[in-house]
Amino acid sequence: MSVQQQLNFLKQVEPFSALNESTLLSLAEALDVVYFPLGERLELSSGEAANENAFLYFVIKGHVAEFDENQRQVAVYGSHTYFGESFLLKRAAYRRYDVIEEAIVYRLPQEAFLEVMQQPEIEGFFIDDITAKLNRMHAQIQAESSSESLMGVVEDAPRQALIEVSETETIQACVRQMQALKTDACVVVFQDEAERGIVTSIDLLNGLALNEYAVTDAVGPLATRPVMTVHQFDYLFNALLKMTKYRINRLVVRSDDAMLGILHQKDLMGMFANQSGLVVLSIQQAESFDELKGVADRIDHLVVNLNNRGVKTHYIAKLVNELHRKMLERVFEFLSPSEALQKGCLLVMGSEGRAEQVIRTDQDNAFILPDTVEISPGLATFMQTFSARLIELGFPPCPGRIMVSNPVWTRPLSDFKQQLRDWMTAPSGDAFMNLSIFFDAEAVLGDEQLLLDAKRTMMSWLDSNRHFLPHFAKSVLQFETPIGFFGKLVTDKDAKDPKIDLKKGGIFPIVHGVRCLALEHGILKTNTHWRIKALMDMGVLTEHFGIELGETLNFLNTLRLESMVEQMQLEQAPDNLIRVSGLTQLQQDLLKDAFNVVNQFKKLIEQHYKLHAVM
Repeated sequence: MSVQQQLNFLKQVEPFSALNESTLLSLAEALDVVYFPLGERLELSSGEAANENAFLYFVIKGHVAEFDENQRQVAVYGSHTYFGESFLLKRAAYRRYDVIEEAIVYRLPQEAFLEVMQQPEIEGFFIDDITAKLNRMHAQIQAESSSESLMGVVEDAPRQALIEVSETETIQACVRQMQALKTDACVVVFQDEAERGIVTSIDLLNGLALNEYAVTDAVGPLATRPVMTVHQFDYLFNALLKMTKYRINRLVVRSDDAMLGILHQKDLMGMFANQSGLVVLSIQQAESFDELKGVADRIDHLVVNLNNRGVKTHYIAKLVNELHRKMLERVFEFLSPSEALQKGCLLVMGSEGRAEQVIRTDQDNAFILPDTVEISPGLATFMQTFSARLIELGFPPCPGRIMVSNPVWTRPLSDFKQQLRDWMTAPSGDAFMNLSIFFDAEAVLGDEQLLLDAKRTMMSWLDSNRHFLPHFAKSVLQFETPIGFFGKLVTDKDAKDPKIDLKKGGIFPIVHGVRCLALEHGILKTNTHWRIKALMDMGVLTEHFGIELGETLNFLNTLRLESMVEQMQLEQAPDNLIRVSGLTQLQQDLLKDAFNVVNQFKKLIEQHYKLHAVM
């Protein structure tokens, strides 16, 4: 084979594909081709003074099985994979390789491999833990897709000058300063409070034209408080997220100890061109339900775009869930709710409540009414219409009917509290599921205090019934982690194209285990990453393991997202299954590492709650 063929081959094998052209060419020139017939055996042993088989082997075609010193099979290698590195790096004293399908391989001499190990990207790949490997992978994808402005920082964006005025400053003086510095807002400092406010040109115009203020009046009463801020080194992504969440057009940019200027939405949108930010505006500007329907597909395209550019899945999920919530708000508004309904609280629950649903799978929502309002005869019709509208927008109905159209999930606060007590005092599989879904609830619109009151009922009951948590936690061990004792991925052997259920095998145990710990420690945050951070701050999880757990969850969700996108492109219903044959060697290796982290966490939960006593 030619050196060019060998060079092209290496460019398709991670982590070697990250090397520069000259280094790759040197490696390619060091390769030679070897044929292994069926049944051939290679044995590597550190006991020999010199081992004629001390090479790194790259499989061109065929399959080779690896066995450890106890003659146990630990892996099978196919096309565009490699083996032998554990022996070359002295991690194993003995390795045996059996050719189970005739194979053609490249082999790289040990000295050439050890020389390239001096390259940071290669050394890091073979030495680092899963967190460092995943961060490097995301960084590489982002570097190759640097045109995505969302991954820039606020410091890179144009910002308007900072003007700070006293609350006693006149409107006229305030306008003059804004005009001189060509800005349309200023920060108002209040003498008797640490809190600051913001006043915009529109606020001033409304004050003068509609509220009969004079130009000599003080600006303080027109200010909006508190000021919403964003750190200068935060992602533009998070700035857009905050503007979307709070329906505001400006953020005050701050450093660690001072305010620096004002970031305006129009300047932010100018950086995105036809990218992510325009979807936000489309939702906000929709005048009818039909216009809103046109936005849903654009969100799906946004998901694919951000994932292709290396944005971490939990960042994508945060943005997408805010967009979904804005869509729910608009649907609710278009249906002209009664005054009684406007006093209630619309909730999203489950993965939507945790802000972890990226592809619209099903609806999990509820509605709490205050006890002070009278339930109108039209309530059921309104909620059925609301659920139907969401289905039209691409939110499939929940198979378990956990939707506002189900009277169980639309009721007064006192009824909700009683239902929660009933589920906790008479636990069953369905009760545990309903409690899990509700504990993950977040308010979309209305009186959030209603939701907080209901959650406090759960927390108060748990304080007096700590025996509940071990039973609640035992489903963490419900599904086997799909990795064998010897580090091999476990798939459905009967399937023509072996698959792994990522949700059962890894995502659910992490999400539910973290949920249990959050319940135990009174953490009301819903997102799993936020919960992990809170548990780290409380010392429940070590910093190292907490970061590793969060990155593992993010990686599993990324693989699931990529699989779902592929299924949608094939016009198939998205599910939680992933084809192992569709993964690169790097992804397979990382998946094994991820499942090992899952097993560590399951063991932690099992020991913490003494689950062996309740199984």
